Amino acid sequence: MKGRLYDKWVLLDREIKPSEGTVKAYGRFLAQLLANRGFESVHHAIFDVKLKNILHYSTIPNVEEAVSRIVDAVKRGERIILFGDYDADGITGTAILYDVLSRAKAKVVALLPTRATGYGLNLFLVEKFSKYGELLITVDNGTSAIEEIEGADIDVVVIDHHNAPDELPRKAVLVNPKVREDSHRYVLELSSSAICFYIASLLIKELNLSLDVREYLDYVAIGTVADVVPLNPLNRIFVVKGLELINHIAKGYTDKAGVRSLLRTSGRLENITAKDISYSIAPRINAAGRIHDPKIALELLLERDERRAQALADKLESLNHKRRRITEKVLKEAYTKAKELKDKPFITLWQESWHPGILGIVAGRLARTLGKPTAVFQVSGRKATGSVRSADGIEIYAKLKELSHMFHKWGGHAFAAGITMESHLLPEFACKAAELFEEVSKESSPLQLDMELPLKELNGSVIKEIELLEPYGEGNPYPTFVSEPISVGSVSFSRGKASFTYAGRRVVCWEPGLFPHLKGGIHERRIAYSVVKGDINLIDVED
Repeated sequence: MKGRLYDKWVLLDREIKPSEGTVKAYGRFLAQLLANRGFESVHHAIFDVKLKNILHYSTIPNVEEAVSRIVDAVKRGERIILFGDYDADGITGTAILYDVLSRAKAKVVALLPTRATGYGLNLFLVEKFSKYGELLITVDNGTSAIEEIEGADIDVVVIDHHNAPDELPRKAVLVNPKVREDSHRYVLELSSSAICFYIASLLIKELNLSLDVREYLDYVAIGTVADVVPLNPLNRIFVVKGLELINHIAKGYTDKAGVRSLLRTSGRLENITAKDISYSIAPRINAAGRIHDPKIALELLLERDERRAQALADKLESLNHKRRRITEKVLKEAYTKAKELKDKPFITLWQESWHPGILGIVAGRLARTLGKPTAVFQVSGRKATGSVRSADGIEIYAKLKELSHMFHKWGGHAFAAGITMESHLLPEFACKAAELFEEVSKESSPLQLDMELPLKELNGSVIKEIELLEPYGEGNPYPTFVSEPISVGSVSFSRGKASFTYAGRRVVCWEPGLFPHLKGGIHERRIAYSVVKGDINLIDVED
């Protein structure tokens, strides 16, 4: 089978067979979904999402040493600087620690970089911090800041989850699972906000605070989903429990005016899922750091006054609208350039006028559209700042590491990276990156589908079984199916989507590449589709 967008459809149930024990326990449909996702061996952990089942804090390297230093700073009245990142994971992690330390009456200040100052620490900032405080705590950054930390005249605790370079800062206490090769595989996939949750729980205990660490689970869920880390059994617990808290906040059962105002402006006040975090909540938090000052988002998350919270949420909403306009403009310009390079195995684009705050979004969209790893840079004089995003599961970090001698600063994960380099090196980088990725298969990845499921059989009980595996996200994709051959005479188009009705159900398509193939309707063709919150999303149409 093949479709209009994908050259090959692969039905996973023809290649992966669940054990009879799993089938007996859960039924064939749910057992197949578990097996397809590699969850069959850990199915008990998947469904047992109690907070008591999270891994022990000792599985995180250097966490006790870090907590001891922070506790000493609080008790001695030392000035503590929290330096986070400008994305949702960095902001939520900073919010957790700032709130705990503030309630402990610590002398703490929270600072976040802007896109103008750039990601992470720099020598100028470290010099300023050294003059002000006695302890610097970085959140979601710092692992690669070797020169900056080695020259700092201040104690440093690094809380991070980014990949570790070959050389590490020796003067810092590094709380990063990736600095230790024997870290548990689930711990390796923690977000920075989740690591901050562990640290917060220990600080509450050591400082004898009348706090329940569970009140920070909303921040952890937002940071985890926003940073697209795999929803393994450990992260799944954090997100499930965090979503429970978010839904309580939405209903007014929990007093968090800032988060509730954010939910209100995003139009999400009931049945909030991981998808809502991805597409509604996280983009608004990120908008502040992308085009303005991320501290607005931090202040909103921490705000307890309803009127002040709503004013901050409204400001964030306005910034998000502006971010969308800028993104669409840059995306259009970048796509025009990218089409000329579509035969390259790795696409590199740059321009002076592109806003640095939306480069990651643009790189991600182009990578998905073109099926190629893509780097998008903004040039400012002699400096080029860019974001790289992968496509089709191609790991990029290890290959880009071979070019790290060209970078002034860089870091990231297996499928995403940020790079700062001299602008005159861009043509050379583009050429060498393309050579490095030449060996990657030029065949497009197949569309993996769970099984055949006729639309006429998609009933309430099936949807309930699908919902049992929520939350969906990285490492736990939405279930996808192949329908029976269907015919639809009329397809309507409006507001960037196509839609039609079949078997009493509305089917929606958000993929512009399919629109030309839908204009004449569908005639005896099977469709590939997913089920999201009970809605049917069209992925591809049989060719």
